[in-house]
Amino acid sequence: MVRIISGPKGSGKTKKIIDFANEKIKETTGEIVFINDREKYREKINKSIRYVSTNDFYIYTPAVLFGFLNGLIAGNYDIDTIFVDNLVRIAKIEELDDLEELFKGIDLLSEKYDVTFIVSVTSDEPLPEEYRAYAFS
Repeated sequence: MVRIISGPKGSGKTKKIIDFANEKIKETTGEIVFINDREKYREKINKSIRYVSTNDFYIYTPAVLFGFLNGLIAGNYDIDTIFVDNLVRIAKIEELDDLEELFKGIDLLSEKYDVTFIVSVTSDEPLPEEYRAYAFS
């Protein structure tokens, strides 16, 4: 399953995704990974959640991010949920339409390895129609 938390900058997406991750760790038996490009959020994440700062890696396109996600899963088959905060900034995405291939790939990973992905997307525009099915409620 893939879920998207979207909204404009400053609308509370990061707080929402952090809160959800911290709640999720209480009910899961698998591993949880939280990916962000800002160190300041590390302290807000439960210590049982693996925090990954993308600043430590060379992620500069959606394809590189997809490869990175594959590597995380290949290295740990116990991953239950992967949270990616600010997907657009991390993958250097300029247009929301550029998310299509990435979401197709993430969907395949989710199905094959039974991993849930929760991502936040910053956008002043509403999500394109094809992504609305992924909207986090």
